[in-house]
Parts: sequence; C-alpha cells; structure tokens
Amino acid sequence: MTPIAFVDCETTHLDAELGDAWEIAVILRALDDNQPTDTEYVWQIRPNLATADPESLKIGRYLERFAVPVPAEAAWTGYEDGPILPMTRAAVVGALMNVLGGAILVGSNPGFDDRFLRKLLSPGSSQWHYRPVDIATLAAGRKLGMAEMVRRMGGKPLPSDEVRFPFSSRDLSRWTGVEPPGGDVAHTALGDARWARDVFDAVTGGAS
Repeated sequence: MTPIAFVDCETTHLDAELGDAWEIAVILRALDDNQPTDTEYVWQIRPNLATADPESLKIGRYLERFAVPVPAEAAWTGYEDGPILPMTRAAVVGALMNVLGGAILVGSNPGFDDRFLRKLLSPGSSQWHYRPVDIATLAAGRKLGMAEMVRRMGGKPLPSDEVRFPFSSRDLSRWTGVEPPGGDVAHTALGDARWARDVFDAVTGGAS
C-alpha cells in the first residue's frame, strides 16, 4: 500500500514566497498489521510575521489559536485535550520528512500545501509523491462520470448533476454527503485534513 497523507496547512499569506505555514496537520494512512490505519499529527511553528497578510491570519484565527509557548520555535499540538509539547523547528521538519516520505498528498487544493511544505523543508527534502490529489477534482470527476452514464443510457442529466467551473469544494463535498467543516473547526489544519479524508473516502469508498 502506498501511504496516503491527508494534509492541510494554515499560513500567514496566500503566496508561499511571502508567507509561511504556521500550522500543519497530517493524517497518515498506512498499513499496520496489514490493516489500513489513520494516524493524526499536528504541529505549529513560530512564523515570521513581517510579511504576513492580516486577512490570512484572520481566516486561520492565528491570534486566537497560536499556542507555541515562548521561547520555543515550534510545538506538537496534536493532543486536543492534552499538553502542548515544545519542539525545535528542525525537529518538526524531521518529523514531517519521516511522515510524508513516499506518501501521496491528498487535500483541498493540495498544491497550495505542497508549496508551503516545500518551502519549510528546503529544496531536495520533499520526498512525497509528485502528483497530489485534490478532493474537489476527485469529486467533480465522479459527478461528471455519473452524468455521462446517464447520457449513455439515453437519459438527460438534471441541472444539479452538472459540474460548474471553477469547482466549489464545499458544494462538491456536500454532493458526496460530507458537510464541510464549520464553526471552530473551519480553517484549522486538522479540521481540514479530516475533511479531505472524509471526502476522499466518500468518493472512493475508502480505497487505498
């Protein structure tokens, strides 16, 4: 089984040349005793805010949620009701290299996360698969395929069966039966990584 890494990054800017990832979540699906298992990882890293975009910080609720204690560079924040464990930036980079090595990245717009992860890990350190999977594209392909099957059987798809461009990841998610994250879960790295996993499983039947 090729490992699958459902990923999401919260960042200080939409442009990776100007901003940094400050929160990273990975749900790694790999074999354990020949059974697929999902393991969750969440880290926060102290970013350089000199070129941060205020709107990006607001969307990710940086001021409310950043939890790395002074003077630590980073922290493990994967225990939702447990301790925050200070770490060095280098330790987080090493952990990410280990977790993502050889994996296929899956996410909502994973190309965005890929750019920020490559910047964080430095050139030559990104050893994950070169072709990430976007859940919106995956769901759209499934929906388009079903509409085409209706046509081939002589039917006419309903307007709601069509896929409009550009894709709406939230509309396509609801079409698969998965409600997008909202409230306090929206725009958190782990919440969005779990969302990517749930849409992937809804479309593929949990295929690995």
